[in-house]
Amino acid sequence: MYKRNILFDFDGTLFDTSPGILRCLRAILEKNGYDAHTDRWLHRFIGPPMLEALREFYEMDGQEAERIKDEYRELYTAEGVKECAPMPGARECLQRLRAAGAKIAIATSKPYYLTEEILHRFAFYDYFDAICGAESDAHSGKAEIVRRAMERLDARAEDTVMIGDRKYDVLGAKAWGVPCIGYDSGFAEPGEFARAGAIAVVKDFAALEKILLSE
Repeated sequence: MYKRNILFDFDGTLFDTSPGILRCLRAILEKNGYDAHTDRWLHRFIGPPMLEALREFYEMDGQEAERIKDEYRELYTAEGVKECAPMPGARECLQRLRAAGAKIAIATSKPYYLTEEILHRFAFYDYFDAICGAESDAHSGKAEIVRRAMERLDARAEDTVMIGDRKYDVLGAKAWGVPCIGYDSGFAEPGEFARAGAIAVVKDFAALEKILLSE
């Protein structure tokens, strides 16, 4: 096995949660007079913490970003969280990794309670030794979540790899000396993984398995 401890991002990596995220985000932005642009433009919101994204992409001040985030979160929790599905091949990959003796954790900036709800609904919960999500907006940075996941697994950097669909995963893992494999599900910008320093990029779980289960 390539690495004994494997950290997975959630949105855009294990699950395609984009239908619910994009629909709810568009509804709230347009309700508040913001141009929501195209779905492709809104893909940049899949990955980073919502407050950080609103400040960066719309240049909102802290109070406005907080208000928009709260409205979005209310709508997404009520409706959008149901609009998702596992990535093709994700379940089978997790099963094979478990059978090979890997320790597996989720490290996501998505709120923990929403991540847990989806995992239970699709019977994915038991594949993981640890599930680490954002416990608050102040504690949603990827580096902090990677650190917590490693602590839960009692993992050393040299025995760990991160899998994620955005630069935030690569950079959050790099902060602790952990290599990251980019999972290109269509949400990253061209060249994003290379610029961030991903050690490899895959487009499906079959290709990912070949790396993770290699000797």
